[in-house]
Amino acid sequence: MTRYENIPEELKRLNQWVCTRSDSKVPMKAFEREAASSTNPETWSSFDTALKAVSEGHYDYCGFVFNDNGYVGIDIDDGYDQDGFLSPLAAEIIGLCESYTEKSKSGRGFHILLKGTLPFKGKNNLAGVEIYKAARYFIMTGDTLLYDTIEEDQGAIDYVIEKFFPETREEKDGERYGGRIYSPIWAWPENNRIKLRPVYPRIPDGSRNICLTSLAGMLHNQGYSKQQIYDELLYANMVACDPPLDRNEIRTICNSVTRYKR
Repeated sequence: MTRYENIPEELKRLNQWVCTRSDSKVPMKAFEREAASSTNPETWSSFDTALKAVSEGHYDYCGFVFNDNGYVGIDIDDGYDQDGFLSPLAAEIIGLCESYTEKSKSGRGFHILLKGTLPFKGKNNLAGVEIYKAARYFIMTGDTLLYDTIEEDQGAIDYVIEKFFPETREEKDGERYGGRIYSPIWAWPENNRIKLRPVYPRIPDGSRNICLTSLAGMLHNQGYSKQQIYDELLYANMVACDPPLDRNEIRTICNSVTRYKR
């Protein structure tokens, strides 16, 4: 089912649209019967051009191409369980992101679009979850579920990376932060005294969100309260991030991680 009137206007204003047929996943130019490329903007068109090609019967679906300009797409393959309810995987990610969500053309999966970025172009974890920011397109339906606006939530994106794409954890300056995305360092006791706070290694600009999300997850799993996690993130942000994140971003990370039961 297609309901293209539900596509957010901010996407319709972008010249990042292609078309496709129902029996194929190959992207096609909306303005001529020739294959498009998910990496060549010259083969893309406006939304109106793509919609016209579909309305006139030349193609069956409009597709949105990700172009590393602030939009991230998450593709969930198996969105329903055997009883027809949302699968635990789909419920977790959709509930985490709280952003534009539509059913895929098969009716069995979901697309989620939100604002943010990734430390890579895109990945498929081969376990039902894909995530992209460039060189990929989604066959859009507009058949929305729960959320019809695109929200900005880097904390949610980082959480998805941490949980579903652990092999892609960033390595900055040849450092992997002790096997996790980020781990504080506890000093040895001195004069039989234990320091209450660990040492937080410096976090470079490109790793701030993902490292603090990892720290928040670790604290959450250890039983820290939401307020305690927020306070500790503020401290780590102040002493380790270069430059520090805005407090609103810290709050977003804390809210995203603490939604889940320990």
